[in-house]
Amino acid sequence: MKLFCKALSFLSFTLIISACKPQPRPIEYDIDECSSCRMTISDVRFGAELVTQKGRVYKFDDIHCLKAFIQDENVPAKNISSLWTIDFSSPGDFISLETAYLLENKDLKSPMGSDIASFAVEDSAISYQSKYSGKILKWSEYLQE
Repeated sequence: MKLFCKALSFLSFTLIISACKPQPRPIEYDIDECSSCRMTISDVRFGAELVTQKGRVYKFDDIHCLKAFIQDENVPAKNISSLWTIDFSSPGDFISLETAYLLENKDLKSPMGSDIASFAVEDSAISYQSKYSGKILKWSEYLQE
């Protein structure tokens, strides 16, 4: 019984801690404004968010705007909790930018011209690459461009 109580306590503590970690908020398409370029976010296939340690959420219409926002040091790197992007194959759904697969191709026509789509699964990125061509890269590689 003691072991069960300890396990239950640990599980409860873990759930409370994970619930406190700042999370992305749904983008309200045709209402929310990009924190970088100030355009209204309207294409459900694209979008990104930066979440700070304190839970403030910055929204972006294109991964290019997020990149510019970070490079301009609008939020110090130490204050960034997480980065999110929309899964192109599941519009409106967030995925961690750190694990996303990015497909860069001019035919994708993203809002601010990065022409990059994000995918949660590498196989999805490869499937779209066979239709659109282009190159697959990770966020760290895109930041170096």
